[in-house]
Amino acid sequence: MNKIFLASLALLLGWGGNAFAQNEVDALRYTRLGITGSARIQGIGGAQTALGADISTISSNPAGLGMFRRSEFSISPGLQLSTTQAKIGGMTYTEEQNAVTIPHAGLVLSNRRDDNDNSDWRGTSLGISFTRLNNFNQRLSYRNTTEPPNTIVDYFADQANVRGRTEASLDAEFGDFITLEGLAFGTYLINFTDEFGNPTSDARPLYSLGDIDQREEIRRSGSQNQFDIGVGTSYKDKIYLGASLGILTTNFTQESIFRESGYYIDRFNADNEVVVDGDYSLELRDEFTTSGGGINLKVGIIARPVDALRFGVTLQTPTIYTFTDTYQRSLYATTVNPTTGVPENNSAIELPGEFTYNLTTPFRASAGVAGFIGKYGFVTADVEFVNYSNMRFSESEDDFGSTGEYFSGVNSSISDMYQSVVNYKIGAEARYDVFRFRAGYAHSGDPYKNASFGGGISSFSLGTGIRLKNYYGDIAYVRSNSDSRYSPYVFSSGGGEPVVDIQQKQTTLMLTIGYNF
Repeated sequence: MNKIFLASLALLLGWGGNAFAQNEVDALRYTRLGITGSARIQGIGGAQTALGADISTISSNPAGLGMFRRSEFSISPGLQLSTTQAKIGGMTYTEEQNAVTIPHAGLVLSNRRDDNDNSDWRGTSLGISFTRLNNFNQRLSYRNTTEPPNTIVDYFADQANVRGRTEASLDAEFGDFITLEGLAFGTYLINFTDEFGNPTSDARPLYSLGDIDQREEIRRSGSQNQFDIGVGTSYKDKIYLGASLGILTTNFTQESIFRESGYYIDRFNADNEVVVDGDYSLELRDEFTTSGGGINLKVGIIARPVDALRFGVTLQTPTIYTFTDTYQRSLYATTVNPTTGVPENNSAIELPGEFTYNLTTPFRASAGVAGFIGKYGFVTADVEFVNYSNMRFSESEDDFGSTGEYFSGVNSSISDMYQSVVNYKIGAEARYDVFRFRAGYAHSGDPYKNASFGGGISSFSLGTGIRLKNYYGDIAYVRSNSDSRYSPYVFSSGGGEPVVDIQQKQTTLMLTIGYNF
């Protein structure tokens, strides 16, 4: 596996050894979007660039606002069911996380000209909508057996040596811990003596033997939401133009607990006889919260050359985010006291931190086509282009100054790791009297240049609905599948760390209730 790619997955827990956790995974988390919109739109796989006349169009192609003939309000409550399977060492561990959400809500105020009005401009519609772009709720757990020198204690020592830490520099952290290796030194998991008690210039881990048990639990929560304010107009009911301003809010929390336990030898005598040995155990807790907001602008056009055919194009500017992170880690360890020979508990807690930074996500472009079969229904398809390698972090002047160099390394890794993709969606709706029946498929392309697994996400959807004179109701079912790999830590030389295969299945059930007036 590509070393840079694996390293980014390790940093997902913020265990890079310093306080700042921004990395390639964070950038992708806030840039890669799922299927969004009302139950009607989600039922057709999210393909709506050329469709128009749905409140969801405010956040996808605001030109669709120009098709509204009446004002409209809708709200869409939903239930999200997430199942995560972690596979390692021939074992599978399954966790479930469920949440009640409101994926979408919106209001459109239409000012449509009378049919006997001869003006080429047929009217203007204003709209505001709320869209849940991502739901971060997830639970993940696994258990693994490893051997030295592949334990997390070995990793602590590796990080201390890679960063050139000395015993004096780590000793200076006591009471004011700010690094992962500092926590390990403060709990006596790493030291600067060899197995005979002689001083060494480099950090040494506990001399563990045999099978070492590892367990980890990760809990994530939060969401990414967008409020859109848009306007759309119609020219001769053939060309529709629109623009919308997107205001985004994000909150993400991750709590992880990593445990390791096994047998170790602390000291040999000159005859290679064990002087001190025993069992050790550790628990590393990581708490990390991100909150922030962003802004973007979308412009779109829909052309209807004939009643049976529509074409649409949407351009979205890069989204500019500002995030504030808070974090804290703590490490608890039990080892045998070499003097008394009895187990001793030690703990070290990192100083809590808070800092602010910026993230700019890539430009997006979407194109779509929709074909109508009289009053019997339609088929529609979208393609979207986005270049994930263009994601960029930048410093907040308040916290970092304005040198522009702090994130140069991670930005280079983003360019090396990610690539441009074409996402596509296709859907269809059949109509019978007041009833509607829908199906769709969406595929989000693989953003990784070099990975030993497919990083794409496939989604299947079904839906149904009913249309009355002033009211309507829709139901949608969406199932998404994705595969990834995860490693809690990565050695500087690469290789030896545990690697977990993760399969996530996410099911969304949602209902949209709407009123025309």
